[in-house]
Amino acid sequence: MNERGVPRFVPALAIAVLLAACAQPPPYEPVDAAPPPLPEAVYREAAAAGEAVYRIDPQRSRVFLRTGRDGPMKSAGHDHIIASTDVEGWVLVAGDSARSRADLRLPLQQLVVDDPAYRERFGLEPELPDSAIDGTTRNMQEKVLESSRFPWATAGVRVLSLQGTQAQLDVKVSVHGTAFDYQVPATLSVGPDELTVTGSMTVRHADFGLTAFSAAGGLLRVAEEIEVVFEIAAHPNDSAGETKARGDAV
Repeated sequence: MNERGVPRFVPALAIAVLLAACAQPPPYEPVDAAPPPLPEAVYREAAAAGEAVYRIDPQRSRVFLRTGRDGPMKSAGHDHIIASTDVEGWVLVAGDSARSRADLRLPLQQLVVDDPAYRERFGLEPELPDSAIDGTTRNMQEKVLESSRFPWATAGVRVLSLQGTQAQLDVKVSVHGTAFDYQVPATLSVGPDELTVTGSMTVRHADFGLTAFSAAGGLLRVAEEIEVVFEIAAHPNDSAGETKARGDAV
């Protein structure tokens, strides 16, 4: 032990972990994966009945995941911002809010890790070495998400209550073959040409049977809780144009 009570091997181990992080791994290569079906018939029938059906716009929708650090050596690691820029799906705004719903999917293999603009937005240092980003991507995809086996995440959303623009949502998220329900507050804005839903929630690796990535025998590890921030934009189906989800049509 040194005078601060830290085992003498810890500083050397921290250096070893940082050197390992700087080693350039082969870039992660996603594999082709067919998307899971969305309940297209529900939205087709609602549109035919004159109800307000919206198609999610991937170009204007984002889901952000912020992961933190844990363990005695957490000062040797980084927080990470992981983003989905490929959210697809549908939203139904019914006259009876209890019938309103949304169904979404996003391809996990296309997640963007530590884009400088996203890091800066969340108050983190914007630039990380390419080697660190490549290592984080590979560890996340191969060791945590196992995205070659489970390439998609889906979410089914129902409205529990709606007061003005403030909604309480039931969100059933499926990742890694496991589904988990969350009750999530959100802000809903409906205009003539666009609907937006924004909010945040906290999920845990264990909710989906995942194990947070760790190094150095667990002395440095990703925190169990993940902050999720979502910003969903959708357009009326008859004006969605190029925002059509893959393989779907209403």
